[in-house]
Amino acid sequence: MTWLKKIFTSFSERERLSFVIACASAIVAGALLVWLIFLNVTTAAPARGGDYAEGFLGQPAYANPLLAETPADKALVRLAFANLPDLADKIESDKTGKVYKVRLKENLTWSNGQKLTSDDVIFTLQKLQDPQTASPYFSNWQGVAVSRVSELEVQFTLAAPYAFFSQSLQNFYVVPKHLFADTPASNWKLSDYNLKPVGSGPYSFYSYEKRDDGFISLYRLKANENYAGGAPYIENFDLRFFTKPEDVVKAFNAGQIDAIADLDPETLKSIHRTYNLSEFLLPNYYAVFWNQSQNPALEDSSVRQALSLSINRSELMRDALYGYGRESLGPVPKDIPGLIISYASQENDPNQASNTLESAGWKMADQGFRSKEIKGGSIDLKFKLTVPNIPFLVSTAKTLAAEWSKIGAAVELNILPPDEIISGQIKNRNYEAVLFGNLLGSNGDPYAFWHSSEKYYPGLNLALYGDKPADKLLESIRQNPDSASRATQFQDLSDKITGAFPAVFLYSPSYLFVSSRDLNGVTGGFLGENADRLRAAKDWYVKVARVFK
Repeated sequence: MTWLKKIFTSFSERERLSFVIACASAIVAGALLVWLIFLNVTTAAPARGGDYAEGFLGQPAYANPLLAETPADKALVRLAFANLPDLADKIESDKTGKVYKVRLKENLTWSNGQKLTSDDVIFTLQKLQDPQTASPYFSNWQGVAVSRVSELEVQFTLAAPYAFFSQSLQNFYVVPKHLFADTPASNWKLSDYNLKPVGSGPYSFYSYEKRDDGFISLYRLKANENYAGGAPYIENFDLRFFTKPEDVVKAFNAGQIDAIADLDPETLKSIHRTYNLSEFLLPNYYAVFWNQSQNPALEDSSVRQALSLSINRSELMRDALYGYGRESLGPVPKDIPGLIISYASQENDPNQASNTLESAGWKMADQGFRSKEIKGGSIDLKFKLTVPNIPFLVSTAKTLAAEWSKIGAAVELNILPPDEIISGQIKNRNYEAVLFGNLLGSNGDPYAFWHSSEKYYPGLNLALYGDKPADKLLESIRQNPDSASRATQFQDLSDKITGAFPAVFLYSPSYLFVSSRDLNGVTGGFLGENADRLRAAKDWYVKVARVFK
């Protein structure tokens, strides 16, 4: 090194400066070359760790799979509990479609360290079927028997084949017998475990914060390293709860939360922070359901057909949903995985709608709406449309009323709180027409919404539709194990229902999820219901690391 020092001291001041710059450049170039080589032989990959917070409207009350009904409760269930397919090593059915054998994975545990066994599975089904539990899923599990084969094996036996039982198991979230066995089912809603769940899902309950007035503002969850589906990437998963939509947006804009669940499309314009938008499809649709028994004008199929013809669904979707959705033309959404339903085009044609009414004897009166002479009396083409007081539905209803007035139908809007409509008008079927939505589930089974046995409360057949051939199709679809012939039955059923014009099908809104640019791993797609997006939460990540290719 002495000789190098002698050489350096022999340089002039300018030569020394040039030498230093040359050496520094060589070092930087070398480091850059090493970095480029490193980048070339490695790739960015999800890494464990980090924090994530999501904003919710509303409140959790029952983070219990047997009691959860609200979006907040269902979100907590998806995070804190595992469904049976996640816990199972193998699920097999016999040729009859009535017997399902399930073998659990070995070494399953609850978040408190207790062993999870087939006894927990059996206990869960028994309590789902117990009317004292008052589970909203009680009716879904009637006619299903379960027996213990071993500590890790159970057998489900159905009273009749059910083609969608595998999908039903996706929504079978197991609860811990050792915590609830000694509590009367009628007292379950009083249990502290409804807010401090002990589960087996990707996340475990850590704590929650509650205001003096009882409002729960924050839920903290921790990654469950023993989750049967593999430990999640994000370490700390928080849910923050708000009472007003504008407060959720304010928190997101301020960086206090990383995502907003179930966002109204109109709210997007209030977001000022850069974000990722994930759009999910749901097996849903909104429609105007006719109660023909409440208005004689609606008994005329020509009237119902004309009202459907006069609607511009693409404009409705653009104005009410800001384009985030699909047009709906029938009782089964077209985006159900494994189903291809074809509907005849229903293009907006007010002239044809007016001609249809004219041909059926509905003449325009001086009052500005149509009427018809029937059995010696005059019937006006007037009806009352009941609408939930939700902004996009109110906007839709106003547009419908304006469009229908152009063809001679007078519409009075009856805008009410959603809870009041459900507990009053819908429960008593006390409406002439109601604008409402149906959510079918991941299998697309429309039985609950169109079978004649579901006409009256608590059934969901809001159009009071009744047709024996349609009933047979609905029943056969449920029992048909062959997916190809079942798809044909779905098509036949859809044709039969749409041909009777029991409703005006409008649109299927998308589910929008807004998240910060730091959140990765979220991909849009099809969901059975809103909370199902959290089934993939274990694959979300906020940290990355370089790994060798």
